[in-house]
Amino acid sequence: MLTIKRGWFSAALVLIMLVLVMGCQGTVEEDPDLEAEETVEEEMDESIEAEGVFIGQIDSQSVEIEIDGQAQAFGLEEGLSVVEIERGMEVSITYYETEGRPILEKIEMLEEPDQVLEGEGIYNGLADSRSVEIDLDDGVRVFTLDSGVDLEGLTEGSIIGFTYKEREPRPLLLSVEVIEEADPDENEDEEEAERLELEGEGVFVGQIDTQSVEIVRTRVFELGENVGVEEIDDGSAVAFDFKETEHRPILETIEAVDEPLEGDIIHGTFIGQVDSNSVEIEYHQAYALGPGVSAEGIEEGAEVTFTYSEGRYRPELTALNAR
Repeated sequence: MLTIKRGWFSAALVLIMLVLVMGCQGTVEEDPDLEAEETVEEEMDESIEAEGVFIGQIDSQSVEIEIDGQAQAFGLEEGLSVVEIERGMEVSITYYETEGRPILEKIEMLEEPDQVLEGEGIYNGLADSRSVEIDLDDGVRVFTLDSGVDLEGLTEGSIIGFTYKEREPRPLLLSVEVIEEADPDENEDEEEAERLELEGEGVFVGQIDTQSVEIVRTRVFELGENVGVEEIDDGSAVAFDFKETEHRPILETIEAVDEPLEGDIIHGTFIGQVDSNSVEIEYHQAYALGPGVSAEGIEEGAEVTFTYSEGRYRPELTALNAR
């Protein structure tokens, strides 16, 4: 009887083991890495559309775009080019998210590229570290330098040809070519004239920026050759140009105007004729602050005395004092 029970127990044990083995063969364990890969692929397949402002290319494989006021870096999908898209242009993009950074699938301009224009003028020098002044037929203009524009060896006073695009607040200078080098002797003559120190007095209007101030002056001008004022009434608004001399400024042009004229010209009020060869004019003048000169402590409307010398762009104060 004991022998039969043991046989049944052995058979039952074998049957249980067979069931367990078959159950293990029918179950496939899920691979967590495989699940993660499938999730990434699903995310990559979800394309997102947006609009923004193209800031520029970071490197050959990535760009920066501003979306809703926030700058964001995007990788470029293989074969996608942005060479024709300019900085500051509005763009429409399609991209997908990845673990590293979003990848651009498509990018299109929402506006036509600015037209490349050509110009010619006299190079006046740097206005600041990223802009230059060029003297054109209709007056002096300040241009922002595009990246890559090389000004090394370019002499102030040289006649240049250049290309640019109209932008706000300043046009963007794309390239520069020297047409005629400046005459060094002529530059020396101008520098000698600029060193002539003059005295002045007027009313302090205020500081224009950290490097310049505005002063109202009333001065007597000598009439230059062929300059007449017979048809200009006292109190008229006038546009004029003059040359500084050691004794008295000389009017080179003057005309009554109803509204300001464009270009490098001064506007003021014609007070009247002093004698047959001189007139009196009140006008506002901007002055650059020379080294060590400060307007600190001078109140607007205060009467001031000052010394200055003529600069290439505007007169430069060598001293400024409230009376």
